Amino acid sequence: MELVANVWPVVDEGTGLVQRYLVRAYAMRAEDRVISAVLKALAPTDFRIARAFKIPTRFKVTSEYGTLSGAVPIGTFHQDMQTILEEAYRSLENDYAKLQCIDMSSESPRPVNVIPRFPNNPYTVTTVLIETPDGRLIAQLDR
Repeated sequence: MELVANVWPVVDEGTGLVQRYLVRAYAMRAEDRVISAVLKALAPTDFRIARAFKIPTRFKVTSEYGTLSGAVPIGTFHQDMQTILEEAYRSLENDYAKLQCIDMSSESPRPVNVIPRFPNNPYTVTTVLIETPDGRLIAQLDR
């Protein structure tokens, strides 16, 4: 059992910058294709109940108007996603209590005591959200 994540970077429609992202973690044990299908099915709606995180301040965007800390273009978000998400992964892991159950997959039942964690390279599905000037979030779904 490990944690997988749906990630939604929120892109400002006017500037194209990401200053926050949403994440929802799920404890799953399944094949990658099944995990992918489940996460993609949840992507259009689950962002409404996901936790929000800020882009770390060490990420900066510089323009003729100055430097903005805690912001990245969407391309940089995708490129540095694992580094950007480190804080969120650690925070979300703390939300999970120990799972106690019985594993019936072998000949003899055995107890299982697991605290779900993200692996070093967690399985994630990313769906970009465009934030309009009036605050609406519009999911950019694959067609």
